[in-house]
Amino acid sequence: MKENRKKRNLNTPLRWVLTAAAILIFSAVLALVCKNGSTYHTGIWDGGSQTLVFGRMLEMQQNQRSPGGFLGVYTEDWTDSANRDWYRDNTPVNAAQFRPYTHQSGLQGWALGILNKVFSVFEDNGLARESMLYTTNSILFYAATLCICLAVGFSVGWVPALAWLVSVIFAPWPQRGMKDLYWCLWTWWLPALAGIVLCAAAQKRGKTPWWCYLLVFSACLVRCMCGFEFISTFLILCEIPLVYCWAQSLCAHRKAEIWVKRMVSTGLSALGGVVTALGIWFLQGVACFGSASESWANLTEAVTSRVSLTDNAVQQVSVGQVLHRYLAEVKEPLLQFGPLTVGLLPLGAAVLAAFALCALVLMHRGGSGRELFPLFSIWVLSFIAPLSWMILSKVHSYVHVHLIPMLWHFAFVPMSCMVLAALICRIVQALRAKK
Repeated sequence: MKENRKKRNLNTPLRWVLTAAAILIFSAVLALVCKNGSTYHTGIWDGGSQTLVFGRMLEMQQNQRSPGGFLGVYTEDWTDSANRDWYRDNTPVNAAQFRPYTHQSGLQGWALGILNKVFSVFEDNGLARESMLYTTNSILFYAATLCICLAVGFSVGWVPALAWLVSVIFAPWPQRGMKDLYWCLWTWWLPALAGIVLCAAAQKRGKTPWWCYLLVFSACLVRCMCGFEFISTFLILCEIPLVYCWAQSLCAHRKAEIWVKRMVSTGLSALGGVVTALGIWFLQGVACFGSASESWANLTEAVTSRVSLTDNAVQQVSVGQVLHRYLAEVKEPLLQFGPLTVGLLPLGAAVLAAFALCALVLMHRGGSGRELFPLFSIWVLSFIAPLSWMILSKVHSYVHVHLIPMLWHFAFVPMSCMVLAALICRIVQALRAKK
């Protein structure tokens, strides 16, 4: 018995290494097959914001430094593509002309700047290095997606896990955006992944290890240092795995209070990461402006131009207008299978119909629709997550029509596909079972 236990303990790290290797290899294959590293093949999502990263990478490439370490450009226009051209050609630039973009910490610019210098050891061509950076971002996004698929596979089923993956491969918005150097979409999944790890560790050990809350803190810290936009969405995503475990406990008539406590602790850890990121941003501002008061003014100006409590000073927009825009007016497809496209409302209607049908089948076969509560609860939360930012930052959302639809993929679209597959599997299972 002791020898078998030792073998299992020795095999655990090996399994983790092999699993991680398999995820990275499969992610690289997906990125190459889907040509996500190409500048134009899958389209461009937000090329204007990327100039800030190209400017920062160019600064690091030329061994220049500016106080604060922010993103920035060498032009008057923040979106001037000349910064990208200069990065590609490694054109000498005047350090005094660098204009820092101080509305976020810009961690992604620093990280990609280092990676770009590593790539430059092997590749002098700037266009090739740009493609390598795009490919890296895409691989990391697929890796995060596959980690979620593994969690779905073990907790819900492997057909629903496959549906989640399909919802990413055949989704125009993530296909365009996963390579983006400014938004770094893979970091959007970090809070959710931290929540998944916390749930797995808590279920395995019967208690929550302290490092799980540190992981949640770190995930939110990293995400916020790459930009505070959409923060309410990420905080909700962080809680969704815990809500699923809580709902499962309720359905199984087990004590669910412990999951409520874990949700509270997780929320506090996540907020701790947000507050720490704000503090780092403030200190960067002090280094940049040379004054705490100017740094505070910069921080508050950036926040108040985005938060609904104060953004009416920027433009009068109601929550109803924002919701109508993204629920009714914007009709770009969220999924595309060749000529067949699927929009937001048809997808939501299909899932609701599947819930109703599954509940009827279960009751007809002598069961109860109660078992569907965990899936229904996280599906509703996945819809609330993107809506939360549209409400919290209504002016920012109303104006940025080229950005906001991406939020439906965090995580309403993949969650809907996963839930739909799970419900269909449950219906088939119930029909095959004997009464």
